[in-house]
Amino acid sequence: MLNEQLQELEGLRRLNGEDPNFTAWHDTTVSLLRRILRPNSPYLARFIDIGFSSQAYPAPPGYDRRCFVSGCGTAEATLRAVVREIENFGVHVGQPAITPAVDRGGVHQTFHGPVTIQRQAIATDNAIQKIGHMGDTIGASLREIAEVFRQSEELTPRQAKEGLAGIEALAIEVQKPEAKRNWKSVLDCGQTILTIADKATDLTHKLAPYLPVVVTLVQSAKHAF
Repeated sequence: MLNEQLQELEGLRRLNGEDPNFTAWHDTTVSLLRRILRPNSPYLARFIDIGFSSQAYPAPPGYDRRCFVSGCGTAEATLRAVVREIENFGVHVGQPAITPAVDRGGVHQTFHGPVTIQRQAIATDNAIQKIGHMGDTIGASLREIAEVFRQSEELTPRQAKEGLAGIEALAIEVQKPEAKRNWKSVLDCGQTILTIADKATDLTHKLAPYLPVVVTLVQSAKHAF
């Protein structure tokens, strides 16, 4: 979702800090950051404090525009820093986990604290299960790839988490009609999955039957640009 906000920001740079579309983007981003960062996070405080327009009145000619451009640059750098922190440490969860409890064989699992591989796996499973209306091939392949990532002894915890996150995001995109898919996200996620798969050399034979589905999605994404 943060990456989507970053992509939207690129199209908003031509506007100004008072434009309703930019204001809506800013409000949505602040709400998202409040959900995934600690209340005392310096990233949250910095983003909220960014000035996108001049406080001086009357402002010198062109000053408001320079403030907006500078604010957008700070916003982009801050969001990219947050993405890197999440990739390394997971999201902050002050209340019960964002991922709802899952009933597996009558056992309810509720997780607290930073995101773990186990929670990422459950989130990925939930996303994959929603692909049913698109046929079994895509969902089944993504599910098998996710299982291999969990089993691999060659992957580091961070690599496994990145792979599962890519599978989850890809599963979310392929639920959408093709005309409404974020093909940039499909391309990025597909390439991430393939890159991580190359590192799981201990289970290459298990991955081989399921990777063509991802390759097809990547090719479709390239053609969509």
